Amino acid sequence: MNLLFLWIALAIIWLICICMTQKGRAVIRILWKSLKVKLVVIAWILGIAAITMAYATHPEEAPRPTIDEHREYQKYTTSAIQKLCDQGELIIDMNCDLDSAAPELAYILPTILSNYNIIVTRPTTPILESIKDTLQIKMIGYKKFKNRGIRLIKALQSDLGLRYESVIESDGTDHTLKIIYTGKPWDNEHLCNLPVLEACLRERTDPAILMSIIHHISGFQMNYQGKNNTSGLLALDTGKGLEQVDIGAARLKRALILSPTLADAVAQFYPDAEHRNRFENWRKDPQKHYWVGQVLTDIQYYRSNGMTLAKRQRAE
Repeated sequence: MNLLFLWIALAIIWLICICMTQKGRAVIRILWKSLKVKLVVIAWILGIAAITMAYATHPEEAPRPTIDEHREYQKYTTSAIQKLCDQGELIIDMNCDLDSAAPELAYILPTILSNYNIIVTRPTTPILESIKDTLQIKMIGYKKFKNRGIRLIKALQSDLGLRYESVIESDGTDHTLKIIYTGKPWDNEHLCNLPVLEACLRERTDPAILMSIIHHISGFQMNYQGKNNTSGLLALDTGKGLEQVDIGAARLKRALILSPTLADAVAQFYPDAEHRNRFENWRKDPQKHYWVGQVLTDIQYYRSNGMTLAKRQRAE
């Protein structure tokens, strides 16, 4: 519409420039005496009026509402911690602010609790005191804890890696585990790990496949806009934010059961909605064939980086 008004403005300026000269005015008077010229001008004016009316009566589609990705992951982080509390895995101190919990610390809670329950004989329920800048967990009721504490720190260092610094401070029978994350803040790909693992654990399907599919559809962007009114992490026409992870895990399970090969199952997630379900012919489409190949290649990458149900089940 703006381009149309620009051309109209240029035409008016051009006409004014012509009228400013005597020869120009003479040419216009001669042309105006022609019936054909009058009909062309009238038709042009009516056409402009019709286009203007069409835009006025059919306004442009309003932009789709965007999702606050930070808020979406923060809600998930809070719910994940609360779930552990509801399962009796830990107690949340009344002064612990879950709404500001750092996902880099919250996501490792299952690993911490698993190691604690394995190493400590007759473990008491730990108390989560802080999880914003420092993860602080109190373990109470142990007179002798030095050797168990050393084994716990070593186990956590092995599982969590060099980006986490761990220490245990003791005061009588109370012992406090403190963990600080020293790496870079997580991007959307890292933040999506736990939701994908949880969804795939419920569906008993491969999280590495779903991670690779999301990577090659939206790049882990919840506000990704696909074709034919599709959007989100998996470019679907339903589900918002992390809801599409649950939908995707269920669809992946069905696709793996019904498809003759892994490649055929992956092809059903192709982001072009018009051709998504034509998986039997995907090999004839070079672009779709290349996309499937890229997804299959990165599945191995995600598996090698710990995206397996076996690791998650050990943590639980």
